[in-house]
Amino acid sequence: MNIKKHYVLGIVYTKQDECIDEYKIYSIDDLKRIISVVKDVEFIVQEKYKIASDKPGSGNTKNIGSAKKIEQIRIGAGIFSEYGMSVFDDYWMYYMTRDMAHQLDLPKPPYRNINEYFEYKKR
Repeated sequence: MNIKKHYVLGIVYTKQDECIDEYKIYSIDDLKRIISVVKDVEFIVQEKYKIASDKPGSGNTKNIGSAKKIEQIRIGAGIFSEYGMSVFDDYWMYYMTRDMAHQLDLPKPPYRNINEYFEYKKR
């Protein structure tokens, strides 16, 4: 079976403290002396399910949220990392907001977090 993997690229950086003259005109010879607006740049690449949360990214949509702690994102230790991609896919494929549940005449969504999801799946 050919499983397609989805990766997320994260970029973590620190804003440059030095004041930069944004109105100054530089020549190509100045290129190596131009101060960047950011410093301490770190690139993080993880499979999507490994950094995902069991909560939406915003309160009123079905956007998938991510782990909140940077170290969890760095090492791919989100909540679904221990359950695998198939649980992640199933959880988010059938996740419902309150509005979605009401459109289906349900009193509330069947689950709102990973523990409720596993209880729901037992039924």
